[in-house]
Amino acid sequence: MTRRAILAGLVLATACSGSGTESEGPLGTLAGQITVGPFCPVEIEGKPCPTPPGTYESIQVLVTTRDSGRLVAEANPDSTGRFRLDLPSGSYRVALEHSLGIPGGPEPAQDARVDAGRTTTLLFDIDTGIR
Repeated sequence: MTRRAILAGLVLATACSGSGTESEGPLGTLAGQITVGPFCPVEIEGKPCPTPPGTYESIQVLVTTRDSGRLVAEANPDSTGRFRLDLPSGSYRVALEHSLGIPGGPEPAQDARVDAGRTTTLLFDIDTGIR
């Protein structure tokens, strides 16, 4: 094989293994914390009302580009409601898909700017409506 054929093969392999994001280059981090609650009708100081196990498993974090609305990343939060994604610099819309909270309530979504080498942190709160 010639050097040119080897180089062409490497370029083709690299192009086919892209991440599907808007642009390649230095990455930034999008991090988030999701809280869900309350879970008890009356919360009493000193008597915690813990989040039921598996609560965060039903939540999906969807990241789309702000300009085209194209889905670029998906994630599920960990058991404490945290998520973390490495993304190219850009403007994104971050939405939570879930079946928790007040029926007919607003779907949590936020705009975020991710810059290379930096961490952008978002906070989401899902209100269960339990009072």
